[in-house]
Amino acid sequence: MVGWLLPVTLLPKTITSALFENFAQLAFPVLLVFLLVALNLKPALIDELLPKPGTMQIWGVFIASQLALFAWYSIKYGESVHTYGLIHGWMTFIQFMLAIFFAYVIQKVFIRDVDNVVTFLGSLIISLSVYVTLVLGPQLIVSFHGPLTGWTNALAQLFERHWDDRSWYDAGSYVATKHRLNGFEPEAPFLVMLLGLVFTPVLIAILQEPIQHFKNVKWIKWLTWLLLGALCVVFLMARSTSGYIMIALVGIFMVLFAPKQTRKWVIFSVILFVIALGITYQVVPGVHHMFEKWLFDKKGTDNRLGGTIGLALTFLHHPLLGVGYGNEGYFIEQYLPAWSKHNSEYVNFYSKTSYPILNDMLGWLARFGLVALLIGGGLLIKLVYKAGHVYHGLRDVRDVDAMTYRIVLRAFFIMVPMALVMASITQINAFSWPMLLMYFFYWRVIGLATNFKLDIEKTL
Repeated sequence: MVGWLLPVTLLPKTITSALFENFAQLAFPVLLVFLLVALNLKPALIDELLPKPGTMQIWGVFIASQLALFAWYSIKYGESVHTYGLIHGWMTFIQFMLAIFFAYVIQKVFIRDVDNVVTFLGSLIISLSVYVTLVLGPQLIVSFHGPLTGWTNALAQLFERHWDDRSWYDAGSYVATKHRLNGFEPEAPFLVMLLGLVFTPVLIAILQEPIQHFKNVKWIKWLTWLLLGALCVVFLMARSTSGYIMIALVGIFMVLFAPKQTRKWVIFSVILFVIALGITYQVVPGVHHMFEKWLFDKKGTDNRLGGTIGLALTFLHHPLLGVGYGNEGYFIEQYLPAWSKHNSEYVNFYSKTSYPILNDMLGWLARFGLVALLIGGGLLIKLVYKAGHVYHGLRDVRDVDAMTYRIVLRAFFIMVPMALVMASITQINAFSWPMLLMYFFYWRVIGLATNFKLDIEKTL
């Protein structure tokens, strides 16, 4: 079942809007069945599922403060189309927390040893290969007005997640309507975040591992290069600013994490890619138009910029504890610049519902406040330090298990800054099932790698 955890989360279509989006997706009942079967086979695992008392205390204080904040602001400012409402807000927040806990439980139960880690990594590579071949490849053809619209529309009907009351899917699927790649995500930037933050760090980490020292695994690098190249094409054809930023981040981390003996070659390859892209931009009209429209002369950014300003002012007015989960829409609306309201998207959508968070970092600050983010940041720094210590101890170990742990640890070092950079610019769908599974996968592997390192030290 370990090999099926990630694949099922790539099918995000929501069945109902009555539940928090994670629980309304196909992944939840499937993962729940997996979990119940595993616990039935090994009931002793149930005793391991509760977090440590200190962790539970932190979460308890956080949850209590959020519920109190939500109640206070709901009573103070009353019901509004820009908030979730008191009961609905509480229920949504509890479901949000349960989704995080559920992902923790899934990885706690299924990632038990290095064999599980290898299986999970294998499923990641296989899932991406299938996704690229059966979903993104046909979408690429359709984006150029090719003949596979029927195929992409049929898959979209089964698995594509849609935003309510949007015309993006009128032709049967997002890509058939907008001619931008989106996979099964509701729009193109969400696909960029899925591929860039879930898959790309692992691909880069594999490429930077000296696999040639180990038998029967050299072919993995060739497949990884092919997949990384395919993802860069997808990032381009998503036709979004986030896609171009993701390509830049891929190049930066390829150079930063390259071994000394191959760094010159990697830098040369990156420079060559940039030159080729520049030439293509100059001589191919379609590419030139794409970059002009989606990067250099992008229109329609009033809502994003206005919403970012609204979030920043919300945080500055409520810096310590924030305004509570789901209350931010009311305050964004109060602080929105007047110039950002004169567009059809605001008039038809954002003015009639809770204003969406379009910058995750500022959204977290506005919702949860500086205190919560400093505590979370401290825990993250502690985990990064622990991972760095373990990685240093395993750096020169010639062992297949050590190689596996090094790949995952290196991917963790790539994912963290990449996610923080993107979250500071836009929304990254940070609490989708694939993202949650990867967070706790890295957490589990850091713990397993720590024990592996201690076992090696005992034998020396």
